[in-house]
Amino acid sequence: MKSLIRRFVRRFRVARGERGIALVLVLLALVLMGAVVSGSFLAVRLDKSSSLTTTYATDAQGAAEAGLAEVYATWDPTVQSVMPIWDGTTATEIGVGLHNLGSNSYRQFADTIRRINNELFLVRSFGVRRDGGGNTLAKLGVAQMFRVIKPTIGVNAAVTTMDPLKLNGNSFMITGINEIPPQWGAGECPAIDAGNSDDVVGIRSASGTGVASQDLDNVFGYPTPYVANDPSITDANFQNFLDYTYQTLSAQPGVKLLPNTTPYNGVGPTIDYSTSPSSCAKADLLNLGEPYRNPPTGGAVTQCYGYFPVVHGTGSQLQFAAGNRGQGTMLVDGDLQLAGGFEWDGIILVKGSIKINGTGNKLVGAVFAQGVDLLTAGSVSGDVEIHYSQCAITKAIGGATLASPLGQRSWLQIY
Repeated sequence: MKSLIRRFVRRFRVARGERGIALVLVLLALVLMGAVVSGSFLAVRLDKSSSLTTTYATDAQGAAEAGLAEVYATWDPTVQSVMPIWDGTTATEIGVGLHNLGSNSYRQFADTIRRINNELFLVRSFGVRRDGGGNTLAKLGVAQMFRVIKPTIGVNAAVTTMDPLKLNGNSFMITGINEIPPQWGAGECPAIDAGNSDDVVGIRSASGTGVASQDLDNVFGYPTPYVANDPSITDANFQNFLDYTYQTLSAQPGVKLLPNTTPYNGVGPTIDYSTSPSSCAKADLLNLGEPYRNPPTGGAVTQCYGYFPVVHGTGSQLQFAAGNRGQGTMLVDGDLQLAGGFEWDGIILVKGSIKINGTGNKLVGAVFAQGVDLLTAGSVSGDVEIHYSQCAITKAIGGATLASPLGQRSWLQIY
């Protein structure tokens, strides 16, 4: 009996020494659960912060890449293509300050262009993501190498055609003797060779030329006035221009599209007075440059002397009314019809036929008429003058010269 009492007392003492252990365990569990919950909240917060940072960085990168795209889309052959090689100073680079991406003030970019050599340009663009208060949340810079590309149009005649021309009357003139456009100053072009090294034939055709004996007083060239049945003239002469094709040339940024089949009026240079100083209004659809000079022509628009746009007639025919003028490269998908008083310095490339009549038509540079068959071959009548000009051709090709990103390894993230 005593031993039983002693065992009971011993167990009671042990149990009394373990009082409160449940509370400790509960508190420990609460602490552990609180740590887990706090850790989860911290992980979520860090994940959210990381996500926002990534989003802001992506916005900044998008703005920076938009800057590269803007440089490509707005490349001006009369500005960027003729800039000097970078000498390490800001005086020899072209830059646009920080400005909004469209109407979004939260994303902005700035870009600079540096010419590395005659063919390569380094374009850098810096994108910024801001908050509503204008504070910078993220910024990122990218760079890309651009290469100058220009059409290489082989010109070895004043008029190149697939089909014979229909020459009417005795007042027209087609000459392959090289000359400077009539009103241009001598300083705008290289000197004319006193010999015949820079002269070409007047008419060159893949078939007959259409030149009859009575036309020989109106067609000139060197070493002969015309060349018929030239096997080197194929459809490729009218389609492929080395770095360009007819399609890529007509689709490049800044091309003036003329879709109408009815005659265009009011084609001529215009001035943009919203800039200081005033400048050539290149955005005006019918501003196709200024082939005139002052003197001798009073009122010639000096601001547009160096503007040689690419013009693309997309309709079945392109017609110009009298009294219009321009310069550059003209691409015509259908037929070209000139009714009189039209003057153009540069290149005219017609996939259909070309029909010229009336008085006062003066084309200086080179004309290509691909034609489609003998019945729709080009016709020339009136007192039209077509003069070969190496200088006008060079200027026109320069106006079609753009820069394009290199195909491989051209892009770099700066930071």
